[in-house]
Amino acid sequence: MEVHRHSHLAAGVTHTKRRKGAHYVWEFFMLFLAVFCGFLAEWKLENTIEHHREKQFIHSLVEDLKRDTARLTLYIRFNQGILNYCDSAQHLIANTDIFKNSNSFYDYSSELARFMRYYPTDRTMQQLKNAGNMRLIRNWNISNAITDYDNKTKLLTEVDQQLNEQIIKYREYLIEFLDLTSYDKHNPVGSFMDNPAGTKGNPGYITRDVKTAKIIYNQIFTLKMFFGTVEKSAEAMVADGERLLDLLQKEYPSAL
Repeated sequence: MEVHRHSHLAAGVTHTKRRKGAHYVWEFFMLFLAVFCGFLAEWKLENTIEHHREKQFIHSLVEDLKRDTARLTLYIRFNQGILNYCDSAQHLIANTDIFKNSNSFYDYSSELARFMRYYPTDRTMQQLKNAGNMRLIRNWNISNAITDYDNKTKLLTEVDQQLNEQIIKYREYLIEFLDLTSYDKHNPVGSFMDNPAGTKGNPGYITRDVKTAKIIYNQIFTLKMFFGTVEKSAEAMVADGERLLDLLQKEYPSAL
């Protein structure tokens, strides 16, 4: 029996082989579609997770900024008070006989020996900088503002450390100048740094050397410069922190 082939089929190609070829193409397309849809689903899930993490970081950052701004306000107020005592102590040294009337100088000296350290609330900032989490902040302006605030935080931390070192130097001069045994005779013992009633009895000094008094005057002048620098840096940080808070509240209202 003679077999006749259709003229539109190539030699050796049957309908079955053609159907198999189309089937393979269809399977490849379906496989490609499944992989592509899986990729899209994974990308969507990852994007959703990262967007959720971004909101979490923003919420935490806002809380940190509020705490930091409140602390900075107290820090500025404290340092402004000490700065006023600097002027008063210098006036006494330059215009009065502190060796004869020492009560006020003892009071001002104890105030100048105080200090308040600045420790930033930077838990969220550190988390953002570690492991590349800053990439989660998609808004370029927000990212730049966060970086600027972090840089100012570092600057204030440095000048605060320098101020603290200068206060320690000032204390060392006081130790060699004030006579606390004389102070304790006329005032509650050990109350030099905490005497709400003020110094009584005009305590004496270890030395009545005018040169030493002038050196302390110069030390107080140096303190004033550091207090002034710290005050400007802290005030700039408060302003930047408030601007950053305003930006975050406008850009991420649903995260707050």
